[in-house]
Amino acid sequence: MKKLILILLTLSLITACENEALDPDLTGQDDGQDGGDDGGDGSESTDLTLSLYELDTDISFSFFGIPIRTVTNSNINVNNDKVSNSTVGVSVENSPFETENQSYSRNGSGQITSNISVNSEGVTTNEYNITYTSENINQITYDYFEDDEDDYTYNFTYDGNTITRTEVGSSISTVFTLDDSNRVVKKESFDGTFSIQTEILTYTANGNINGSITTGEIQSNTTYQFDDSSSPLKVVYEDNYLLQFLADDYSDEIGPLVAQFLSTNNWNAATFNGESFSFDLEYNTVGRIMSRDIAYDFGPDLMFEINERFNYVN
Repeated sequence: MKKLILILLTLSLITACENEALDPDLTGQDDGQDGGDDGGDGSESTDLTLSLYELDTDISFSFFGIPIRTVTNSNINVNNDKVSNSTVGVSVENSPFETENQSYSRNGSGQITSNISVNSEGVTTNEYNITYTSENINQITYDYFEDDEDDYTYNFTYDGNTITRTEVGSSISTVFTLDDSNRVVKKESFDGTFSIQTEILTYTANGNINGSITTGEIQSNTTYQFDDSSSPLKVVYEDNYLLQFLADDYSDEIGPLVAQFLSTNNWNAATFNGESFSFDLEYNTVGRIMSRDIAYDFGPDLMFEINERFNYVN
């Protein structure tokens, strides 16, 4: 199931929509499925920290002419500004939710060394393992126990401001280029020596992503807009920053991930290939974000919603 989750979350983070609730879980009404309170902590204090981040998606798409709808409900628990564990439930075509618990292990430097998923029957379904040389990731392995075809091993080499990723048994390699602030500004993938996918990212002076342009197999031009309030996700997901990208697929776009999780302020709008979308954000009286609803409608072949709830503690 983890492979499906990754595909769906990647899909939900790289495309865009129109605002209409598709499921009670995505409108702030708790049906008991995901165990969250959905309303968030309504405290007006400014010194609270994020404790639970709820991320739900509802995606309808056409697969070789067959309409498919998937719903994911994710509860991500945060402790001391770090993700400690998470629970993810997936339903396909109104099937019962399949739920997995994901736990993280860290080394003495706080680097994530593994991510293990266990289903509701107590069976480990998949596992990531990450090894390091000093501060640098040197290998990521993924083992999906049900199907070895989904397994992979990534190796990494470093040269100045570039990181090159190769996959064991594959001709595809990916080069990540960093700027002086160690932010990814370019991702280019090659099949042998032939460039097949490139993404260029630009940033504003205050740390938000400004735009991303993708060429090759996927072509897109996206600009991003933000509010003036601090994002509670940035401090959480900046932990192990490069791991967010180095473990992805060569065709995954970086821009939407940076906009949603790694920018200074809260992402509130985007222009995708010339079409503009505004998101629905709610705040408490001190400007702390409490919810964000993102909806995209590209016609019968692709519609989806992303709904987020932010819960805080002292």
